[in-house]
Amino acid sequence: MAWAGVCGTDLAIFSGHYQVALPLVLGHEFSGRVEDVGSRVSRKLLGKLVTAEINNSCLAYRSLDPCPACARGLPTHCAKRTTLGIWRWDGAFAEFIRVPVGNIHILPPEISPKEGIFVEPLAAAIQTFELTKINPGDTVVILGIGRLGTLICAVANAQGVRTIAVSRSRDKLERGKRYGAGEVIDSSIPDPTARVKEITSGLGADIVVDATGSPQGLELALNMVRPRGVIILKTTSGVLAQGLDVTRIAVDEIRIQGSRCGPFDKAIAMLKDKKIDVEPLISAVYPLRQTEQAIRAAARESKVLIENRL
Repeated sequence: MAWAGVCGTDLAIFSGHYQVALPLVLGHEFSGRVEDVGSRVSRKLLGKLVTAEINNSCLAYRSLDPCPACARGLPTHCAKRTTLGIWRWDGAFAEFIRVPVGNIHILPPEISPKEGIFVEPLAAAIQTFELTKINPGDTVVILGIGRLGTLICAVANAQGVRTIAVSRSRDKLERGKRYGAGEVIDSSIPDPTARVKEITSGLGADIVVDATGSPQGLELALNMVRPRGVIILKTTSGVLAQGLDVTRIAVDEIRIQGSRCGPFDKAIAMLKDKKIDVEPLISAVYPLRQTEQAIRAAARESKVLIENRL
């Protein structure tokens, strides 16, 4: 292992809000060099700088008898999957990890080991708009300009939409501007929804992305989206949302779209072509022996990296 990144899912598991099978080594954003391979794997991989997708599926193992989901090309929803650093498979906060060869992506020389840890979260940001068609000129509100929300700002901006970043943190709003937000709204003002309505001539946003990491984000998204608009959920806090107005969702014909893991190939291409500069997002680095401190620091830092050596 070379580097690993701490994300919101790690925090949710560490806090106990996201219930998983224990014991478990956390960490699913990483870069590292291949030290050894199985007997049926090409030794040409040895020494290569790589990262890996997190869902250990039938397709990742190149199974000749895939589950129904994998047979339909849905490996992230494999019925037999384990998930790196999340579900029944130890993760990247370690000196070594083991992953199925079908999940490995070789990183090109244009991507540094530190940049390599951003492949997984950037892929997740790209996935935000893979299942929901957006058009140039659409208005996209992004709630929560944290680690993932910042990357979503950059991806949305690259697609030519009008991006509005919403956060209570002035620093995060400034960061949102640097990564493509055309408008910013301080969510601590008395009525942030009114500001969205003002910007959109009273209609509401075409798409609202909830990346708050809070169950309250969905309610705010519902207030900001237009009729027949789309709410995209990127929050995996592990806490149930309460008091959701399902009548309003039905009457306004609002679509709610979950969004999780994304295309590594597109993320790698974006990093290789320098379409996004991720290294300024790194705000703290800890050695592996201080993993607990790193996870706790991630609750207040922009992006915490763990250097995978004792």
